[in-house]
Amino acid sequence: MRNGPFINPIPPFVLWGWTQPPRLAYRINVKRENLIPMMDTPAATRGFTLIELMVTLSVLAIILSVAIPGFQGIVNGNQIAATTNNLVSALALARSEAVKRATRVTVASADWTAGWQVFVDTGTVGDATDDTVLRVQQSTSNAAPSVTPDANFTDYISYLPSGVSEGSGGASSGSFEVCKAGVSRVISIGTTGRVSTTSGAC
Repeated sequence: MRNGPFINPIPPFVLWGWTQPPRLAYRINVKRENLIPMMDTPAATRGFTLIELMVTLSVLAIILSVAIPGFQGIVNGNQIAATTNNLVSALALARSEAVKRATRVTVASADWTAGWQVFVDTGTVGDATDDTVLRVQQSTSNAAPSVTPDANFTDYISYLPSGVSEGSGGASSGSFEVCKAGVSRVISIGTTGRVSTTSGAC
């Protein structure tokens, strides 16, 4: 038999758990077991309610109803400006080449909306057959602006070596109207062959 202090081989916390009433020990165990699953479970993702979705769609519809017409107006304006610039550039080229080459240079078309061509007009006036073509302009869109000449420039406009213009109707002055969606630009050619543009409605 050993003499000395008695050492209990069972840890005190184990004895404490054994000495608790069964109901208290059960509650402690249940809380400890449920602690880990509660921490590991991610928070539920919150979705949109039907009312929130309807409000969002309504606001989006209002924004689109305001933005789309304005955007379409910008597109139409850019197309009108591009067509106008192309035709003005063709007229400027014809005039400068006529003065430089000392011969007639013509801008002609059977359908001005579809396009036109610039050529050195040494044969039949207004006919590019067997002549030197300087530039060909063709429309790249079915929704391109319409180009309408007046009675003097129905088939062509020529520039003489002096820089003066002459239309298929025999007069030197006339105009073209570039139009789309009620907006137009008028290209006017004066008696000296100079070109100017004005904006308006069609």
